[in-house]
Amino acid sequence: MQYLELSHKKHLFIVTPGELRPLLADVHHVVVDSGVPKSYVESDPDDFFSAYDALYQQLKCGETLTFQNDWKQVTCTTGITRHLENCIYRPTSQLSVPVFTEPCPRIDTFCFTFWKKQLTTSFSIAQFPENVCGLRLSFPARVTYEATNSKHPAGIVCHTDLDDYETYEALLSRIRALTKPLKLEFDGKIHRTTVRVSSDAKQDLKNFHFITSNSITVL
Repeated sequence: MQYLELSHKKHLFIVTPGELRPLLADVHHVVVDSGVPKSYVESDPDDFFSAYDALYQQLKCGETLTFQNDWKQVTCTTGITRHLENCIYRPTSQLSVPVFTEPCPRIDTFCFTFWKKQLTTSFSIAQFPENVCGLRLSFPARVTYEATNSKHPAGIVCHTDLDDYETYEALLSRIRALTKPLKLEFDGKIHRTTVRVSSDAKQDLKNFHFITSNSITVL
C-alpha cells in the first residue's frame, strides 16, 4: 500500500445473510490483503455472500467451528469501495499485489472471548474460531503517507478526507437502522456489548455455539 494505517474505527454487527446483501447492494468488492491474478479488477460479491451464508448456517445450527475444517467460512472477508480507481494492483512475477492509493472499508468476522472474567472481542478468530458470532466493519481513522502521491501529500490524513469515507458512513447508517445494541446475561449480570444485532439474527444467535456452550441468555 502507499500508506500506513495508524488507527481504525470498528463496528461489530450480526445480521442474517438475507439482510447482508441489501446492506452492500451498491458497492464494489475488492481484495485488500493478498495477491490476485494479474487480470483481476474486482471480486464477485457472491464469493463473500456465499461464504457468509455458509458460516451463518453453521452458527445457527450450533456447530462447533474449527480453523482446520472451516477456515474459509470463519475468515470470510472483503474490502468494499465506490472508488475502484483507488484500488490499484501492481504486477509481480506471478500475481498482482495491492498498492492502493487510499484505503477502503473492510468487513471481516469477529469472535467473542472471555478474558479475566470479562467479555471481549479483541482476540483473533484464528485463536477462537468456535466463538465466531458475526461481522466487523472497519475503516482507518488515520493514515500516514511517507511520500506524496496522486491523492495526498506526505503526512497524516484523517478518515474524513478519504474518498470512501462516505461509503463507510452510508454502510454504518444502514447497519444502525437495521440493528440494536446486543445485551447478554451471564453469571447473574446483564452485559451491554458493543455489538449490534438485527431482530431476525437475534433469534438465531440463541443457538450459536458460543452462547449455548457458556449458558448465556440473549436479551
